[in-house]
Amino acid sequence: MEKPPDLETVTKLDAANRQLATAIRLFFENQDPVAVHTLACAAREIYEMHCLKANLTRMFDYVKESNPTHAETELWNVLNVLRNFFKHSGASLDETVEFYDTYNDFMLLSACHDCGMLMGPDKNPLPMQAFGTWFLTTQLPVTEGATEEEAKTLASKGATLDISFPGMRNASRSHQKKFGAWLNHQFTAGLHIEHIVCEFDSFSEQLRTISAGP
Repeated sequence: MEKPPDLETVTKLDAANRQLATAIRLFFENQDPVAVHTLACAAREIYEMHCLKANLTRMFDYVKESNPTHAETELWNVLNVLRNFFKHSGASLDETVEFYDTYNDFMLLSACHDCGMLMGPDKNPLPMQAFGTWFLTTQLPVTEGATEEEAKTLASKGATLDISFPGMRNASRSHQKKFGAWLNHQFTAGLHIEHIVCEFDSFSEQLRTISAGP
């Protein structure tokens, strides 16, 4: 049988990276949050298991550290409740679950963290770098489970990004998402962070123009 012309061989890492990069793009474009969550969780599961095998620090390790009275099973049940609802058939098609787009923030961060641990800073995919920069710029530093030194490092990075991208931490979520889409485009175009920072004023002006509207 002749092989189709679009046949490709996909590794586990390829699959995870492509799922997460797509989830990040959809998230910033304000597309379907359920699809974002499902893709992010699928990627996170691959990264997380291989971090565990390689004895690398996972985002889940920070979750455990900040919740010492809870068993691992309990924590996984909480983290995966939405993933499982979207993934499995359930008893009835009328089952419901409450879901907010903001739930995707941590899931994407978790997947990006574990991806970065596996691939290292030099090979970390550009969309994942963009999301990490966006998160540190727009969200309060997540320091639960972190050591004192790690918390100081996060706070220092956040302060630096506040100077580089002023106003984004307190911007509306809509503006933060637009900033994320712009940032993702800049990173995936191969631009260095110094160049991106220099271009921010131009983006910020465009954002103000759009907000003013006709």
